[in-house]
Amino acid sequence: MPSGGGYNIRVPGVQKLHVRPTPRIGGIALVAGAVVSMFLLGSGAAALWGLICLTAIPAFLAGLIEDLTKQVGVKTRLCATIVSGLLFCMISGYAVRKTAIPGLDVLFGFAPFAVLFTAVAIGGIANAINIIDGVNGLASGAVIIILLGFAVVAGNAGDMPLQAICLVAAGSILGFFLLNYPMGLIFFGDAGAYTAGFVLAVVAVLLPARNPELSPLIGLLALSYPVMETLVSIHRRLVREGTNPGQPDRLHLHSLVYRSFARRAAQAIGLPAMRNPMTSTVMWFFPFLSALLCVLAAQSTIGVVLSIGLVGASYLLAYRRVALLRPIRRREEELPA
Repeated sequence: MPSGGGYNIRVPGVQKLHVRPTPRIGGIALVAGAVVSMFLLGSGAAALWGLICLTAIPAFLAGLIEDLTKQVGVKTRLCATIVSGLLFCMISGYAVRKTAIPGLDVLFGFAPFAVLFTAVAIGGIANAINIIDGVNGLASGAVIIILLGFAVVAGNAGDMPLQAICLVAAGSILGFFLLNYPMGLIFFGDAGAYTAGFVLAVVAVLLPARNPELSPLIGLLALSYPVMETLVSIHRRLVREGTNPGQPDRLHLHSLVYRSFARRAAQAIGLPAMRNPMTSTVMWFFPFLSALLCVLAAQSTIGVVLSIGLVGASYLLAYRRVALLRPIRRREEELPA
C-alpha cells in the first residue's frame, strides 16, 4: 500500500503510464461539481440531470471502493455500471429503440430486450472510458470533447434542456481536468472514469431518443474511439494472445504513442517529462474527429455510418503505424509499469 493510509493514492497499474503516487479523487470532485451544477439548470433539465446523477451511484460506488481498497474485481465493477444503466432505463423510460439496421429494429421493439441491451451498452461505455484513462487528461479531455459535440447537436435539434445538461456535465469535468492536465496533480480514479463514462453513455442514448430526426447511430459515432479501443483490446487479448480479455496490458494505442511518437516529440523540444500530456494531445484527435462528424452528419444515417467507418479506419491505421515502429513484445517490456 502506498503512503497516505492507502486509501486515496494511486498505485500505477500495468496499463497506467504514471510514475509517482497521486491522489485519485477525481470521482469525488466530479460528483461534487455535478451536485452543485444542478442549481444552475432550469427545472426540466435539473430533474433529468438529477436522475442521471442518482442512477450513477452504483457505478460511482463500485469505482470508489476500488480506488480505496483495490479489492473490487473487473466483473463486479462491470455489473455495477450495468446496474446503473438498468436503473436509468427503468426509471426514465429511455432506451435504445431504433438502430436503422434492417432486422434489428424488430428486436428493439421488444421492450425488455431494448432495456437490457441499453443497460449493457451503458455499462460497456463506462468501462471503455476507464480503459482509455491511462495518461494525463486523455479520458477527461475526450469526455469533454464528446459532450461539447453532443451539446452542439442538441442545440441544433432544439433540445435546450439536453444541451444544458451536456454543458453542465462538461463543466463539472473541466474543474478536474485543469488539475489533471498536464501535470497530473490528481487522477480520475475508477470512480471518476465510470461516472463520466456513464453520463456520456446516457447522453448518447438520450440524444436520438428525444430527437427522432437525428440518426439513431449518432451515439455510436460519438463514442467510436473508446469503443474501438475496447474492441481492439478484446481481440488482442482473447484472439491473438489467448488471455483474459479483462486482463490489463500496456498495448493500448495511447500506450504505444507514449512510448514512440510522444517520447520523440518531447525529446525534440527538450521537455522529456511532457511526453505524458503530449500523448493525450495526440490522442484527442479521435474524439475531436468523432464529435465533428456528429455535428456534420447528425441527421443522416448513411453519413453517420460512413463516419463511423472513417473513425474506425483511422484508429486501425494509426495503431498499425505505431505498432510497426518497434516489435510489440519488446516495447511492452520497456513501457513504464
